[in-house]
Parts: sequence; structure tokens; C-alpha cells
Amino acid sequence: ILTPVFIKAIFYFVLSPIASLLKPVKIVPDESGELTLAESKGSVSADVLIDKDHELLVHSDYLQSSSIHGEKGTSWFLNKKYPFTCLAAQMVALTRIRTDKEEVFVVSANEDASSEIGVISVTSGASVVLQPHNLVGVVQSIGSKVRITSHWRFASLHAWLTLQLRYLAIHGPCKLVVQGCRGVRCEPAGDGRSINQASTIGFSAGLDYSTRRCDTFVAYLLGKRELLNDTFKGKGYCIYQETPASKKGSMLFGRGLQGFVDSLLKV
Repeated sequence: ILTPVFIKAIFYFVLSPIASLLKPVKIVPDESGELTLAESKGSVSADVLIDKDHELLVHSDYLQSSSIHGEKGTSWFLNKKYPFTCLAAQMVALTRIRTDKEEVFVVSANEDASSEIGVISVTSGASVVLQPHNLVGVVQSIGSKVRITSHWRFASLHAWLTLQLRYLAIHGPCKLVVQGCRGVRCEPAGDGRSINQASTIGFSAGLDYSTRRCDTFVAYLLGKRELLNDTFKGKGYCIYQETPASKKGSMLFGRGLQGFVDSLLKV
């Protein structure tokens, strides 16, 4: 009965303070960090403008309204270099939309009333590290697929504590359509921002990224808060959802087999 308490105490009082003293992780040191969120905090639906030089790849169940003009097809993978990542993030069998003139398409979370949509513009020379499961669509140039790079961090204790050993960076220019619970926010990191790890959607790849333990042990012990907060510092932006995704059965003894499987999938 006391084993889960003992394990959580080791993580909170021993491992996480050590992690806060380590050197931060920086995924792409030379990127500009320039990101722009179309709305101040996202909205229930978002208008996505497409012209003859660009195409939209989007989950079919997120496409709420579309013009009758233009060409629609299927793109089986967001990026063929990462088929298993696309499968895990459900970025497969996407609707591809092209038009010969400017048209507006409305993207909305039709099946989840708590999800809201944000459109993030990534400028040329900028890149963003993103949680793949928050991505629902991409606007990219026709004939030039959005560039994605993979970055492993086996030597970082931050990576092992969060079980995130690989980071995927999406490089601009492009627009990313993301979904977040109760809204999406994009804030400058500046001298330092700390965010509940369950809320993080992504961040500018040039930021100093580190982990910091949550405020109180009791909140972590009872499953009210994640062990670690994500901390960002530098020139760039951090992106997060207004409300962390709901957790089922995450009280004192965790989520059992479901939590174990979730951890394996996260790795």
C-alpha cells in the first residue's frame, strides 16, 4: 500500500530537484523563434485561408465548412519519413485541399465540445517543437512538404523524467492548425515561464527547455498535478492549452495498466 507513496516521494524529493539543476535542453539553437497565433487564445472554429500556391492537409473530421471549388484528395501521411509517428499521432488519411484562387475553409473540433482551434504561423527560419497529438492540420506550399526533423536527447535527465526522449521540430514557413482543451494560448517565454506539463502543446525550438517540480507534494501524491512543470526561457514562444486534458483514475495509485501503456506509447 505504501509503495506508490514511497516511489512518488523519491521522484518528488530526490530526482526532480536534481533535474532543475541540470543544463536546459535546446532543440534547434539557431532558429529565430518567431511564432504568431491568429487569435489571442484560439476559438471554437478557425478560418483557414488557402490560395493557389498553398495546400491544406487536415483531419477530415475537423473540416466543418469548405468551398465547393478546388481539388480535394487524400494524403496518407503528413510526412512519409515518419510513418509510425504519423500513425501514433493519427496524422494519416488526411484530406488534402488545393484551390486555384483564395478560398476560406473552416476547421472545428466537431466531436469534442471542449476542444478549441488555434492557427499558428511559423515564419521562415523559425521552428516549433510540437506534441503530435495536438496537431490537426498543416498549411504548406504545394510541391514543398513541411520539413520535420527528429532530435534525440538520451543524455538528458529532463527527457527521462518526462519519458520524452525524442523531439519533433517542424520548420517554417508553414501554418499549423492545433487543438487544445478550452482554448490555445501562445505566450513569449522571456525571462522564464512555467507551465503545467499536461497543458503543454509546443514551444519555439530555440528556447531553453527544462523541468521543474510542481508546487506541492500533496497535489502530486493525490494525482491533482503532474510531477513536473515545463519551464521555458529565451527568445521564442510557448504554446499551451487552457485546461489540461482530463485524466481518468489518476488518484493515489495512478492509472494501473493504462498508465503503463500510456508511458510506453509516450516513449
